[in-house]
Amino acid sequence: MAVLGVTLLATLGASPYLRRWALLRTPDVNDYERLPGRTVPRGAKPYRFPVAPAAGDWVSPLHLDLAGRPIPNLEALDAFLAEHGTTAFIVIQDGRLVSERYFNGFKRDSLFKSFSVSKSVLSALVGIAALEGRIQSLDDPVTRYVPEMEDPAFQRVTLRHCLNGTAGIRYSRGIMPWLSQPRMYYTTDVRTFLLGSTLAAEPGTTFAPEDISPLILGLILERVLARPPVVPSLSAFLAERIWIPMGAEYDAIWNLDHDGDGMEKTESGFCARAIDLAKLAQLYLQGGRWVDRQLVPADWVEQSTSKPGADDAPDAWQGGFYENLWWGRDGDAETRPDFYANGHFGQRLYVSPRKNLVLVRMGERSAGVGWADFLAEVARSF
Repeated sequence: MAVLGVTLLATLGASPYLRRWALLRTPDVNDYERLPGRTVPRGAKPYRFPVAPAAGDWVSPLHLDLAGRPIPNLEALDAFLAEHGTTAFIVIQDGRLVSERYFNGFKRDSLFKSFSVSKSVLSALVGIAALEGRIQSLDDPVTRYVPEMEDPAFQRVTLRHCLNGTAGIRYSRGIMPWLSQPRMYYTTDVRTFLLGSTLAAEPGTTFAPEDISPLILGLILERVLARPPVVPSLSAFLAERIWIPMGAEYDAIWNLDHDGDGMEKTESGFCARAIDLAKLAQLYLQGGRWVDRQLVPADWVEQSTSKPGADDAPDAWQGGFYENLWWGRDGDAETRPDFYANGHFGQRLYVSPRKNLVLVRMGERSAGVGWADFLAEVARSF
């Protein structure tokens, strides 16, 4: 037993990844504090949503039948949210703040790890980079930008495949250290880790969103930003193109694989205050436009929040779709469908264009609730 213990300690000491895995194990909403990060600075002119009139009465007409119980008023809604692990709940309609509520020890200036909501933030940056000509085409193979990929099959994987969850990349989920999920999450050298990726399916044939594709897109962005006009990092690109002109009230943090010249964890590492995440959702509701500036290309927002036209598209199904790292729900023929950014533990930025409505739910656990369905019920009740 003593020999085993010495061997284990030696192995952990020799491997920064295994040491990090042993210390942190399963992800949680506070692990951003224990991982390296890069600041996304706010600007000098923060935007604050105007408050809707009579905002305190907004739940009165709601009669949601969720989790086997009605939710007829604000008191009942608060109880439901707190009991089911919610840490922040924000409602914005017609550009006005209807409700901003915090639970379970969290408050307005608390940082919230968005997990896979980070993918939707990344999506906006890809759209901007494409507009600026840094990315030539979404149908380029990823090897045009990352020729060192070891598996030659990546010559058939395009940026569009990575955006739409159809790249076919092999990805094993779980907590054991040899599986893809913890190796991806806790690696201290994500750039090298990505080069050894392999395929499990022919690109474009199956819908299987994973965490390697958005990291490959992050690596591609990092490389194209290094060309003139140079932007030093993805965090700086986000700050310059969106965070500052959008009027974020607080600095954000983007977790890295390692300190110094580390790479942003584009699949899960973006951390911000809930009110600023609400601005990102509002930006997409407004077609990428903020006040008098087009921050994200309008056609990119339209494409990202519309169901693919092809009936046999693997990233579309009865009831929903996945496009450019955003999730969507079926709409009608006359209005834009509801869409949302989706993160672990029930993080959601939910947008209902028909109701001109943004709903933000952040949480420390999902608590068995289908939060997209819950937020769709709230939207329908308005």
